[in-house]
Amino acid sequence: MTLREQVEEYAKKKYGVEAEQLPFNKEDYAVFRHADTGKWFAVFIVKAYTELGLERDGTAEIMSVKIRDSLFADMLSQQPGYLRGYPSPAWNWLSVVLDGSVPFDDICQWLEESYIATKSKAKNKKVPLSKRKTAL
Repeated sequence: MTLREQVEEYAKKKYGVEAEQLPFNKEDYAVFRHADTGKWFAVFIVKAYTELGLERDGTAEIMSVKIRDSLFADMLSQQPGYLRGYPSPAWNWLSVVLDGSVPFDDICQWLEESYIATKSKAKNKKVPLSKRKTAL
């Protein structure tokens, strides 16, 4: 089982989501979305290592996740196996290379961080019937 498959299995159990293929002409691009808002909390991308600025042959599979603290994301991106926010470093996203250089438990931690960072901030404003004022 590949690392991506392990992450997909974990997300299905933990968040009840499955990877959704993006409507690009690449079948290996996918996202995890929040069920309530449709916001992405993880993006899977496959690119040549050279396109990611890495000096290796072949293609890399990465998972991009949102990190609330951009300074922390910058610090992590200096570590092996991490890239600063592909496709755009302007976003608060961190990319994890799924080649085994980052432990599975760490990947799950960043997935959880992204899930929290992207969840809906709106509170349920429903008022119970017993507290509503009735119009006479």
